[in-house]
Amino acid sequence: MSVIDHENYFTSLPREYYLDEGRYTDELAKVWGQQWIYAGHVSQIPKSGDYFTFEVGTENILLVRDGDDVTAVHNVCRHRGLQLCNQPTGRVGRRIVCPYHSWTYGLDGKLLKATRQADGEFFDYKDFGLFPIHVSIWQGFIFISMAEVAPAPVASMIDEKATADMAILDPTRLKVAHEITYYADANWKLLLENGVECYHCPSVHPEFCVSLDSQEMSDYYEDDYVGDLVQGLVIPVKRELESLSMDGKYVSKKLLGEFGRGTPVPDGFGAGFMTQPGYAWGGFHPDYGMIASTLPISPTRSKMVCWWFVHEDAEEGVDYNVDELIKIWDVTNHQDLHIQERQQVGLTSQRYVPGPNSPSQEPGIRAALRKYLDMMGEPS
Repeated sequence: MSVIDHENYFTSLPREYYLDEGRYTDELAKVWGQQWIYAGHVSQIPKSGDYFTFEVGTENILLVRDGDDVTAVHNVCRHRGLQLCNQPTGRVGRRIVCPYHSWTYGLDGKLLKATRQADGEFFDYKDFGLFPIHVSIWQGFIFISMAEVAPAPVASMIDEKATADMAILDPTRLKVAHEITYYADANWKLLLENGVECYHCPSVHPEFCVSLDSQEMSDYYEDDYVGDLVQGLVIPVKRELESLSMDGKYVSKKLLGEFGRGTPVPDGFGAGFMTQPGYAWGGFHPDYGMIASTLPISPTRSKMVCWWFVHEDAEEGVDYNVDELIKIWDVTNHQDLHIQERQQVGLTSQRYVPGPNSPSQEPGIRAALRKYLDMMGEPS
């Protein structure tokens, strides 16, 4: 029997799972080092040679546009270990050149030149390319995996309806309107557990529940959530409203995809995806979308990177106001992370023992933690 399953009920994980340094190190290898992780969108690197960097635990990852492809590599020179690109975004042009000794790599990561060391003179260039990272792009959204063998492509994991719904929005024609990184003194699994249940929504998120259909959200976790590495997701809006916002109205005038071309919006339309156990989610509505990627920093500290998307032709100040665009999720994110920080403080108590979770309101926790335990090689 697993550590979360008991005779008549299930719980969250034991106290030490949220505190132990050794376990955290194992998680970086067995969970974060194996699954698909949402890293960004193709609009962030529109031209060949454009790049952005992305951090997961101790690893800094360099993502570069290479023609029609996206390459991901460990952002470390194979010569003496210098971090190749030390800015979050930028442009390398046609080559990646280490600023220390000018070792030069192609956009695909292959070593092209080791200064004053000809190929084959002392070593073969083919053996010293940048360490590659798997990339899977689903409708413009970029996922990475540091596994030795890549998981199945993201597109094969997300169901046909979720894929079709997202395609309606022309997701390759989005742009990032705003980005925020939040920090929390809480274990990353607390962010996961909080995200796969809406039991807390009415008490913690009164603003969110103005437009969110919290019962439908809870029903999704009870009836449809399966805890796959990647799966489709809809964050449901009350059917009489337009979008997920403070008042339920659109926050961007330029609607996405087919809706911007005059196709009527079905009641309750939404599209998106989620990953787990390493938790990310994307919720899209007719006018905008938001993606959050939660990432580990230490056993007791995490961060959450959030991107807000609008139509690529939408103009700030004309079609949308950034403050209004981000407000509903910004308020909700602060509320959630405050709760997780209080929870982390509470479970440091020697007296903490996890209590029974609700089978109707918190089944998503059970499914997500079973996936986590399976990846950790423990009974699930």
